[in-house]
Amino acid sequence: MTKIITAGHTDLNDFFEKSGNFSGVKLTHTPFLVFLEEEGAFRVHIVDSVDQLLSFPNETPVMGQWQGNYCSDFFQFTVGDYRSYTDEKKKQWEKSLLPALMS
Repeated sequence: MTKIITAGHTDLNDFFEKSGNFSGVKLTHTPFLVFLEEEGAFRVHIVDSVDQLLSFPNETPVMGQWQGNYCSDFFQFTVGDYRSYTDEKKKQWEKSLLPALMS
């Protein structure tokens, strides 16, 4: 298997939390680029929603763009990186609700 090497920022927490790319709306201007090896070739999928992104295997490489006012930054991660982030956020959210449910 050939390795896919991407170049982008790897400090992902702010990208996941603040970029707006994971808000559930269709990404028209900054879709994700997903890299898959298929039959000895690489195919780049343009993915415009988080639901689509999460349909790929955890080890799938992804590039995401955080659009700024004067420039854009690109971030590299895997589907698994984002899935782990969402799982942790869900646990924190559920933990914060527990005291309210107990009263």
